[in-house]
Amino acid sequence: MEGHYTRQTKHGKCKISIRILDTLFMNSDLVEVLVPIPLMERFSYLPPKNKGFPLKKGSRVLVPFGKRQLVAVIWGFGKQEVSDKRKYKHITEVLDQSPLLDATSLSLAEWSSRYYHYPLGEIIQYFFPPSLRKGKEAKFRESKYLELTSKGSFISVDDLARAPSQQKLITLLKEKKEISLKSTQAFGISSTAINALLEKGFISRFSRELSPYKKLENKNLKSSKILNSEQNKAVEAIKKVQGKNKTFLLDGITGSGKTEVYLQAIQDIINQGKQALILIPEIGLAPQAEERFREYFGDRVMSFHSAKNEREKVDAWLGASRGLVDIIIGTRSSVFLPMKNLGIIVVDEEHDLSFKQMDKFRYSARDMALYRAKLQKIPVVLASATPSLETLRNAHEDKYEVLKLNERATGASLPTFQAVDLRGKELSEGLSKELLEATHSELDKGNQVLIFLNRRGYAPSMICKVCGWISNCSRCDALMTVHKNPLRLHCHHCEAQKSYPKKCESCDSDDFLTYGFGTERIEEFLQNNFPKVKTLRIDSDSTRKKETLNEYFDEIRQGKPMILLGTQLLAKGHHFPNVTLVGIVDADSGLFSADFRGSERVAQLMTQVSGRAGRDKKQGRVILQSYCTDHPQIEEIISGSYERFAQKLLEERKISNIPPFSFQAKIFAESPKSLVSRDFILNLLNRSRIDEKTRKNVRLVGPLPSIMEKKSGVYRWELSIFSKSRSNLHKFLDVMQSRLYDPKLSKQVRWSIDVDPLSSL
Repeated sequence: MEGHYTRQTKHGKCKISIRILDTLFMNSDLVEVLVPIPLMERFSYLPPKNKGFPLKKGSRVLVPFGKRQLVAVIWGFGKQEVSDKRKYKHITEVLDQSPLLDATSLSLAEWSSRYYHYPLGEIIQYFFPPSLRKGKEAKFRESKYLELTSKGSFISVDDLARAPSQQKLITLLKEKKEISLKSTQAFGISSTAINALLEKGFISRFSRELSPYKKLENKNLKSSKILNSEQNKAVEAIKKVQGKNKTFLLDGITGSGKTEVYLQAIQDIINQGKQALILIPEIGLAPQAEERFREYFGDRVMSFHSAKNEREKVDAWLGASRGLVDIIIGTRSSVFLPMKNLGIIVVDEEHDLSFKQMDKFRYSARDMALYRAKLQKIPVVLASATPSLETLRNAHEDKYEVLKLNERATGASLPTFQAVDLRGKELSEGLSKELLEATHSELDKGNQVLIFLNRRGYAPSMICKVCGWISNCSRCDALMTVHKNPLRLHCHHCEAQKSYPKKCESCDSDDFLTYGFGTERIEEFLQNNFPKVKTLRIDSDSTRKKETLNEYFDEIRQGKPMILLGTQLLAKGHHFPNVTLVGIVDADSGLFSADFRGSERVAQLMTQVSGRAGRDKKQGRVILQSYCTDHPQIEEIISGSYERFAQKLLEERKISNIPPFSFQAKIFAESPKSLVSRDFILNLLNRSRIDEKTRKNVRLVGPLPSIMEKKSGVYRWELSIFSKSRSNLHKFLDVMQSRLYDPKLSKQVRWSIDVDPLSSL
């Protein structure tokens, strides 16, 4: 470009070439990126020296950061200020031709950072599968193909008579236009022949993505079930609000057919070319859910969770973002999936604690789903037989529309309850005479029995009979659980393991006592006392392999008489039509928790596991063992009314002014020394410049040691913050957060913020 530009400076007039001026303007443009580091800052870079792909918000780039090259995401653009004398580095490489994240994903990430007070650069990584975080191409698996060039299309096959392998390949390509490199082996074509033709310029090689998802007609699929009046009403209510943001609480008793309701509600959405996202609490529920949805919607259904391998995760991510699948079923991380045309979100078992991540980025997938639905102006369905108190309060205030299902879909009645008072009774490995007799009776009838104990391992602890030594964990304020297969001591909090001691660490005695009962111990007893039927233990130890849980559920669904023994893995959402008896071994567990949410959790778990009984035409019953049968909570569970119990809890919470009638956050501090963790929070409060109005709008509890103070070798203290106003809570957290990144304050401490905490462990 010819010409010049004259500018007045304090040193006089100067000429600047227009060509140079354009270059200066280009180089002064800054690109704001999100770097995956635990800081709230965003970082600015100059565009890459080599232009490459266009720079767009939501695209991945490779940037120099210290001595490392990090994969970052473009967040925005700006101009370098004249007064800014910093030396900006250039982006190393642009990785994406088109942005991988849409506007909804970026808005959701930004809201999450503000709400959960967590670095945006780290949050944005949750929107990608691991391989894309590392900078790999966003592609399906590729296959290499061969095709004729223009030169090769005019060659006569007779000219290659002396090279029969080359001749064969040219003949095939003239017939088929293209052929996969892999299939050439089947035709007996050597790599030497292929390379020779490539060198001559007769053929060329290209790659093609192989999508595992194909557009299929929904033919010969299972017809929809006939719904009862309550179900029909719920389906019609959801259908009416397509294209609008509205939250429904699908509140149905166990076995009331909640899944069938949202299956049929989703049908209309799929017919319009839109997608559905189904969030489930546990990986173990995925196979059952995926099978159910495939019966209705064919092969354009996929699941997404941590048990998938890297290739499967990338395929699912691409399938969702490109609109190649209609329905995505996944655990909490699925809420981050970019989806081309999302039409509805369903959160199944919305009360479940598994939707909350308990470390690092402590988000709630349920709450993020609600905000995502708001952004995209689509309905969201929260389904549960035991809704959380937060959800119930929102429903009572008409923020959510309640869809009630009071009848079981099969017409079966709810199970009957029998409470067994254990006071003064002799037990057989934790099992009462009443429960054992009932088990015998149901098995003799050809039915299945479910024994529930939420405690894995053989025994919770071991004790030396001579000196009283106890198997404490050296890294936690907890006991090490005894496991028999393989024989070891295992801490279920920090996952530390050690071999079973041959002699006491304190007195060298070899006389030990295992104290208490776990699923392994009860399994051993049941196998010995019910040898004619199979005892199937289902817990996280027995189902480590990905395919094991599916195999177990297939075996259960065959309907043969057997005993199902397990932890909460059996309590959530499973349909076992031949289970007629549920035995709850330890109903007292959690009744006297130091966590104010403890009673809510116990009631939900007991109601859910009880609901596994009598789901088909056979009458079900529940035997509940307790040393506190006159406890109000046990009495409510026996009455079968979770709704009534939840209402009482809400009244108590309102009087106490605790969630859901206030908003809560926690600041945690962890250090190898207990007093260092405590002093960190005290110094934080003292150094933070909090005005009087902001301080008055919150209620502080602490600093106090966590319920389990020592865990994984560190001592944990916490500060609880309560406020009647969500905005006032966040204003306080904003002030605190500005001090948390002070290196002088946090040098010896690892800290975290948990907004809307659900657990105190």
